[in-house]
Amino acid sequence: MSLVEVINSETTPINGQQVYSSNNNYQIIFELVGSPNQMIDLNSLRFIYNLRYTDGLGLHFNNGNVYRNEGTVAAPNQYTDSIFFGTDPRTGNNGIISSVVFEDANSNILEQVNNYGHLMNKICGLGLSQDDITTWTGPMYGIHNAGKTTINQMALNSDAPMAHRIYTGITNSKPMPFSVIGGKLKITLNIVSPSQQIYGGQLNPFKIGGANNPAPQNGGAKYTIRNIKAVYRVINLDGMAPISKGGYEYSHFSQYNQTIQSSNYQNIYNFNVSKAKCVLNSFIRSNKLNNYGANSYQSTKLQNGDTLITKNNVNDADIHETTFLKNNVKFPLDFAIDETTYNKFNVNDHKNYDVERAFYYLSCLRPLSELNNTLISGATERYSGFDQWTSVDCWNNVYGIGTYYDSLGETSNFMGGNNYLQKIQSELNGQAPNELFTNVLSTKKLIPTASGVILQN
Repeated sequence: MSLVEVINSETTPINGQQVYSSNNNYQIIFELVGSPNQMIDLNSLRFIYNLRYTDGLGLHFNNGNVYRNEGTVAAPNQYTDSIFFGTDPRTGNNGIISSVVFEDANSNILEQVNNYGHLMNKICGLGLSQDDITTWTGPMYGIHNAGKTTINQMALNSDAPMAHRIYTGITNSKPMPFSVIGGKLKITLNIVSPSQQIYGGQLNPFKIGGANNPAPQNGGAKYTIRNIKAVYRVINLDGMAPISKGGYEYSHFSQYNQTIQSSNYQNIYNFNVSKAKCVLNSFIRSNKLNNYGANSYQSTKLQNGDTLITKNNVNDADIHETTFLKNNVKFPLDFAIDETTYNKFNVNDHKNYDVERAFYYLSCLRPLSELNNTLISGATERYSGFDQWTSVDCWNNVYGIGTYYDSLGETSNFMGGNNYLQKIQSELNGQAPNELFTNVLSTKKLIPTASGVILQN
């Protein structure tokens, strides 16, 4: 008999529903059950479902007027009156998920990732390439549209069969023994409202007839999830699943959200984790959240003014200096990231690429020397000659700031009152609030004891 056997398992939501509509903000709950001699391969976890986007009449989207009346040919000016529904091309169908919660059999929360779409916008932007066709077109990442705005809009016209991988800390960890979670892993997916995932899109992105403006609303559009189930691999052992003396260690994402409006801003957090690996920050104008008239998942620069979608980025507010501190001491960098020189206007009235800020942000998930595919590039931060309607996520750049604590193999301890402080000096003029989404990647541990399992931060 083999000492190890791997079997494929699947389960359906515990409430047994077949259809989940975004108009009802449903919870989708799964329970994955196993015995003490089994481990769950968390990297194998996929959610299989059919995703359908429909307009206010319950019909498929008609981006590009692909569903024409039989026997007729649309005149060019018909495109100018059509609303092009859109979703964020980078985040893709990851954006339908509001939060993911993992719990053990005793309802202890192992990981809770809120604002999941904003995390995935950062993850996809840092780790994937716009030219990596295999990755971009793989539904396992929730993206089936090649990552480009117009291709994305055309893809939304038809159903998307998904094999969706949920990207969190715990799903990127080693196999988990069922014995450390009481024999059950409970997973709760909360889905977002349609106004967060779907926006009016761009009128006529093909530039036929001269129209090139954002649509003000989505006309009652929504999405539905059909026939969802969870599939995963279970590892069977001849005896008890092994647990190291130190316990089961896994990765964990936590998140924070603040509003930033001042040009001289600082935020302080108590992460309450002993092994922080990195901190990721992204920004979005506050009035773009849950707004049919704007892409609610983009990660832009800080912005002034009141325009929802700025075609020429006239409202961008550059960051001049960023400082990371631990207990008021600069850490892990003993200097500020100073971009004052790089952000001056040049003769072409374009901003220079702020290399230093991008370097440290790029290095958050892995050392830059190991990163060969990324959306952070001259093309995606709007410093190239690419035509915007054929480029990734037209009008919207990828932007963020962050720091990596694990560059020397050492994580940072934020337990016992140790605090994290971040200072941001920018060109914000106080006229418009921006949202700052912060994600912290750390390591946690489940330690078996005589009285039960203890969760150690």
